[in-house]
Amino acid sequence: MTEKKGYLKWLVGFGIIAIAIGIGTQLNLGDGVVYFYVPGEVKAQAAELQGKTIKVGAMVKEGSVVWKPKDLTLDFVITDFNGSEFKVEHKGVKPDMFKENQGVVVEGKLKDSDTIASKTLMVKHSEEYKKPDEGHGLDKELLKESIFK
Repeated sequence: MTEKKGYLKWLVGFGIIAIAIGIGTQLNLGDGVVYFYVPGEVKAQAAELQGKTIKVGAMVKEGSVVWKPKDLTLDFVITDFNGSEFKVEHKGVKPDMFKENQGVVVEGKLKDSDTIASKTLMVKHSEEYKKPDEGHGLDKELLKESIFK
């Protein structure tokens, strides 16, 4: 009989711990989740998304990029080519592979119904590696000189 009581105490104890972990996980998970949208969805849900951190995937509109290296500000327009566009204001270093007509993911908050204040900027790039063309790769003679001196 006492053996059964000991077993029951352990079972109840583990049950309480499991419930506490589950509740704690659910409460904290909401703060870390950032939903991914396209510009059309953001336009449609602008009022609901105000003040929330979101990720928006789109293309950088041609002719919209304004880079000010002294201020480290990058302003550009993202579009889904279906009429939905947002101005993006990014403060920080411009990614090396950032360019017009390229896919980007912007993480930030809606400043107003047409502007996103970006805190993170991710650039989509090709997964394909291309060997540098002849003459555009390493200068082998210069490399030999620098290594063997």
